[in-house]
Amino acid sequence: MSQFIIATHSYLADGYKNSINFFNSSITNVHFINAYVDEQRNFAEELKNLLDKFKSEQVIILTDMPGGSVNKEALNLIKDYDCKVVSGINLSLVLELVMNTDNKISDETIKTAVDQARNQIVFINDLLKGDDLDD
Repeated sequence: MSQFIIATHSYLADGYKNSINFFNSSITNVHFINAYVDEQRNFAEELKNLLDKFKSEQVIILTDMPGGSVNKEALNLIKDYDCKVVSGINLSLVLELVMNTDNKISDETIKTAVDQARNQIVFINDLLKGDDLDD
């Protein structure tokens, strides 16, 4: 079974945790790191410790912002760990991946989930143009 690490700035990871638990409270392979919220905690070290813990398993790291400091720390570890990093996550993507029942998630499955999540970001007002809003 794949292990997931959701790492975000501030407390966004907690929001994902609450949402995942809302849909399925029995999921045990998702781990959360709220980065840079406590000066006593070292985010890079915390991430590395989780990767060490799951060294023999597939690990997929999900981060909030491409190019952000959380994502950069994850990218620094790719060379030392066999992990996949997906950035710019949204709830649709997270749920699609963490509820996947495959023992190992393929790159193709990840790419498809990313494409589907990207397509779910829409400006609703444009969809409603020309429609009668009372309908």
